Amino acid sequence: MKPRAWLAIAVSALLSGAVWALSPWLVGHLEPWDADGPFYPLALLVAGVVAGLLIPGPLWAHYLGACIGQFAYEMLFLDVGPLFVLGLAFLLAYSVVFLLGAAIGGYGRARLTRRASHGHVSG
Repeated sequence: MKPRAWLAIAVSALLSGAVWALSPWLVGHLEPWDADGPFYPLALLVAGVVAGLLIPGPLWAHYLGACIGQFAYEMLFLDVGPLFVLGLAFLLAYSVVFLLGAAIGGYGRARLTRRASHGHVSG
């Protein structure tokens, strides 16, 4: 596997795990999907955009990292109960939101890089 893929996995794992780690302070729930409103999907989207801006691809590595980061946080810091398998399915589905964010961030990074290489950056 290429170093960029490993880096994308690591960055995505850290950022998606941070969504869970910050949830108690930001919304008062140990699990971000228990928050009222769209906190969890919006937090994953923002984290994905940041990941995509930092490491623009490969997208499969961002998805894998998002799954690993969230799963690892749950296993290390939360009590696993009888609904764990259902929760894992939700985690895999919600990681698609992170993936979308990573795609948006990667696209934005590519556009900025292209503009900079053609001398179109003002400032």
